Amino acid sequence: MTSIDVTAFQRLEAEGRLLKPALKAPTHRAGRFGFRGEIALSLDPPVTLEAAFAATEEGDAALSFLAGSLTSYKQLPALAEILGPSAKADGKYFIYVGDLDRASRYQISIEGVSLYVFPIDDTSVYNELIDVLYLDKTKMKKFDTAEKLDVIADGAAKYDQTFEAITYEEGLKRL
Repeated sequence: MTSIDVTAFQRLEAEGRLLKPALKAPTHRAGRFGFRGEIALSLDPPVTLEAAFAATEEGDAALSFLAGSLTSYKQLPALAEILGPSAKADGKYFIYVGDLDRASRYQISIEGVSLYVFPIDDTSVYNELIDVLYLDKTKMKKFDTAEKLDVIADGAAKYDQTFEAITYEEGLKRL
């Protein structure tokens, strides 16, 4: 059974950044560890990546998948800084931002971390992921939290859609 101590979550856990976990345990996939909850970007003042879903493989120093919601676009650099060594070039990172225009869909690289950045309104990260990854919502209802995370992480790994690549600074100008 995969332990948090041999995953990319170990550092985040040691720093006290994994908050309100609905799941912080091995998933149904052998060697995969998952997290569902909030990830603290700063503790004072408290800023979090809300409704976070994340997965990593045993022995991997980086997260293979991450999704969550930020209140403001201006919080992206803090997220990239916290991810730092826990992110990898081929990881899939989906960030939903509350203050983006509805038509905005970008790929942004900050400090070497490549992010898919989408707007979010009055819906949930979970529902957005199901739509973006073309997953069967009815089928997903039957799964427990760990199995839902497995299906979402697997769907994200296959995701190859491209969007306008912009810099963080260009995105600020478009707010």
